[in-house]
Amino acid sequence: MWDWIGKLDELRRQGQLAVLVTVTRSAGSTPRKQGAKMIVLPDGKFYGTIGGGSVEQYALEEARTCLEEAHSTTMEVPLKQMGEFPACGGTMEMYMEVVNYNPTLYLFGAGHIGQALCRVLEGTPFRTHLIDERDEWINAPEIPRSTIRHQCHYSDFIQKANWCDKQSFVTIVTFNGAVDQQILEEVLPHPTRYVGMIGSKGKWGRIQKNLTENGFDLSRVRCPIGHDNGGDSPQEIAISIASQLLATYHGRE
Repeated sequence: MWDWIGKLDELRRQGQLAVLVTVTRSAGSTPRKQGAKMIVLPDGKFYGTIGGGSVEQYALEEARTCLEEAHSTTMEVPLKQMGEFPACGGTMEMYMEVVNYNPTLYLFGAGHIGQALCRVLEGTPFRTHLIDERDEWINAPEIPRSTIRHQCHYSDFIQKANWCDKQSFVTIVTFNGAVDQQILEEVLPHPTRYVGMIGSKGKWGRIQKNLTENGFDLSRVRCPIGHDNGGDSPQEIAISIASQLLATYHGRE
């Protein structure tokens, strides 16, 4: 039996949306029996098999519909109606479960505010990916175990990340304003639901001028980031950012 649990965990850590197809019932002669599994990605790539041929193609098409509509469903496949399986004549029931549909936060910067934001978002729908190449910060013991850490250069991460205009949220809270701008430049071409960057109005004015002159559309960027709660400690700033992220996710702004 193939390691579908390991593959699901790998996809979870990548923040990769997928559909887990499971044969929940089979009656009569069928190409696969109850328990067979297949994992389908949005681009059509899949792992495992539920029988091959037209029945698998049918499942792939239904899986794509589930991904587009973000809902799980149960479907029954009458094999006798599929010319490829005249000798089978049985039926297969499949449960198509959308997995990893949680909003994904790509958090650039593992400093005090970044670490605090990881803690504040613990227990919320967000799956947090923390990106920082500094060993002493990305491996800090204060970061929750549920946070997915990426010790690498931000450019390397941006290139391999899974981007989605409905699920991808970005916050930029690094130690350097120039680095913040560089990350923003590389993130903007990708589809996102939210992009927020820490900084004063003065910093944002300078970055706006620089990027607008280079043709960037900054209409979806939030800077200064977060809701104004009057606080200036890392924990208070993190709470204000988390509030804005959750309000956006729940359609409140």
